[in-house]
Amino acid sequence: MKGNRVVNFLSYLAIMLIAIALLLEMIFGKLGLSSTLISAMNIIAQCIAYAITAVFAFMYAKSKKNIGFWIALIIAVILIIVMIIL
Repeated sequence: MKGNRVVNFLSYLAIMLIAIALLLEMIFGKLGLSSTLISAMNIIAQCIAYAITAVFAFMYAKSKKNIGFWIALIIAVILIIVMIIL
């Protein structure tokens, strides 16, 4: 299905962008103030969104024959997990 391939690609792209955004948030986030409750709600919402996105990104990487997609996906998922924990 062509539509499914598009969704899978967008999910793969989104997980890469999320990883980069979290890294930048950690670097530049030291400048702003935030509420603990809002931060907790944001993290929970992000975790749910990341889990759904990761499933589709996995399907996209699985459809490719190139090991580079798997390596990039694994690095992005590990980066996201580390940035959420930190």
